Amino acid sequence: MGHNMNMTKSSSKIIKNSITVLSVFAALIVLYYLAAFLIFKGVFVRDDFERTAEHEVKFYAGQENYDLHLSDLNYIESLSLPEIEVNTADGLNLKALLWEADSGCRGSVILMHGHYSSPLREFAGIARFLHDADYNVILPFQRSHGKSQGKYITFGLKERYDVREWILKINELYGQDLPLFLYGISMGSSTVTYAAALDLPPNLRGVIADCGYTEPYEILYWTMTHTYHLWPGLSELLLKGVNFYCRHLADFDLKGYSGWEALNKTYLPFLFITGTEDKTVPHEMTLSLFFHYKQIYPDSARLFVAEGAPHAVSYMIEKAKYKSEVLAFIKKYGS
Repeated sequence: MGHNMNMTKSSSKIIKNSITVLSVFAALIVLYYLAAFLIFKGVFVRDDFERTAEHEVKFYAGQENYDLHLSDLNYIESLSLPEIEVNTADGLNLKALLWEADSGCRGSVILMHGHYSSPLREFAGIARFLHDADYNVILPFQRSHGKSQGKYITFGLKERYDVREWILKINELYGQDLPLFLYGISMGSSTVTYAAALDLPPNLRGVIADCGYTEPYEILYWTMTHTYHLWPGLSELLLKGVNFYCRHLADFDLKGYSGWEALNKTYLPFLFITGTEDKTVPHEMTLSLFFHYKQIYPDSARLFVAEGAPHAVSYMIEKAKYKSEVLAFIKKYGS
């Protein structure tokens, strides 16, 4: 009898321990998917937040640069530029500001902004100098940003098709004889790089890719391991969970496309731009894309490196050289 009671107690203890282990395991699974979802929500879900002046001063690498940006921004906003729009294949209405050349138009430039940003935040000064050089300037709000519709940001994978819609819209307005260029910063740079591989009209003459990443997965992994100093194994594990939500909620895959793939399928001239102090998208990513493309088309790949420039503000740090490189590129291939 005592022996049976001991066996019953032992079995009960084993069951309790098993339940405890299963509970801990279940809790860990829940925490894992919760952490992955929070990362997904913080990176890929629309968030029209406003940044503080202190944050923007840091972004523009100093008060003087920020004041110059505000001067350009306020000037452009005072013009009350008209809006144009396109509709995407997946049912979104996208908006853009249109700043037409005053006279003697040389061509059009479509400017694609970056992640959680806006066209004038990154392009106010650049748009102004391009307009002064007699180019039409098109400033789209990327899907899920600002005045454009959308819930999810896909890091250029769906946005590349939006670029094609903007190209077709500009050709509808100005015809296919007017030279056209794509120009992107940060996520916008990757967007126009990916778009370059699509079937596009012949008046698209070149692409300017400023501080773009290679692929969505790689930039997220780099950010986790270098910015937040997470263990590489943990970063890979979390990204598997993040990609689960990307695929099932936003219908894209973090490894669905890359800059290398796009460059293998295009023939367009490229001007790659990066800053040596970029801590958001490492300049090595731009260099890898540049050298990859230069092996394919040695005469069509150009690189400009802004010494000491942080992310997305190479224009502010080396303005004269930056302008010279950009204008030389678009004049060479737009003639």
